[in-house]
Amino acid sequence: MTYENTECSPGSHPHSDQPNWRPAENFGEYVQNCRDGVEKYSERRAAKLLGMTPIEAWRAKIASELPEALFEYIMQERRRLGFSISMKALPQVALALRRGKNHAAEVQCCPHCGGVLRIRALVSKQLTEVVNQWLAQQSAV
Repeated sequence: MTYENTECSPGSHPHSDQPNWRPAENFGEYVQNCRDGVEKYSERRAAKLLGMTPIEAWRAKIASELPEALFEYIMQERRRLGFSISMKALPQVALALRRGKNHAAEVQCCPHCGGVLRIRALVSKQLTEVVNQWLAQQSAV
């Protein structure tokens, strides 16, 4: 018993003009595949296609929450004062702004009595001063 398809030649497929789906090779293709519903969005996959580690992508995402005016002010003051900013500093500033001023440092307590053992600043003193100056300017306006 043989099947005859008059539309196609033997061995061909009616959808041969459509390329097979394949995983994205760059971030633009990945976003398009996610929009088309052929791939499910993953932060890890997006980071890989952007050439970043997952933690670098997370830090960039959190740092993007900074107001643009604050970011520009930080960069201007950094150049003027000549201090460096680590890759962890900008996300820490964004998290401190999100959480409130009581979250600008990490407090380590004794597990037995609960007394404060160490207070570790998450942002340098210079950067803290720059951010506080900007916040003071914003509240004055």
